[in-house]
Amino acid sequence: LGPCFSSGSHGYDTSDYRKVDERLGDNNDLKEFVRMCHNEGIRVILDGVFNHTGSDSKYFNAKDRYSGLGAYNSRGSQYYPWYNFTSYPNDYESWWGITNLPRIVRCESYRRFITEQVIPKYMRMGVDGWRLDVVDELEGDFLEQIVSAIKSYKSDAIVVGEVWEDASNKIAYNQ
Repeated sequence: LGPCFSSGSHGYDTSDYRKVDERLGDNNDLKEFVRMCHNEGIRVILDGVFNHTGSDSKYFNAKDRYSGLGAYNSRGSQYYPWYNFTSYPNDYESWWGITNLPRIVRCESYRRFITEQVIPKYMRMGVDGWRLDVVDELEGDFLEQIVSAIKSYKSDAIVVGEVWEDASNKIAYNQ
């Protein structure tokens, strides 16, 4: 499945990792969908977008739609360390320069959030694997943590990664 996390538009601009996008239903609907697929012998793989979030997310909150403080609203936000601001708050590192997709930087609290909360939540729903968006833009040790978290729930889970360029000679983060 393409990204199923709550999103402002196309799914790759995650607004809340803990919620299924309302256009697709809700968390219970996803759980029921997985159950129905399994009854038909179909495995379900989710799209994990862990390199960036949406600027209109509970984590960044540039449009001030969420009640909590996002990184854009306050340097004191618990999410502030997830992003790299060059001139606060309007200049920040984004995925390929697309400003509504602020890039996640190397941050232990974000990594724990993904590997200890997000992945387990969906694996407990019965998901069979993950397709990792722009996998070559994730640091190797974070990728290892993601795979370990997935496999700890389901040893035969599939994990595949998307690489836009020629993957036969691609070097990501000098690895």
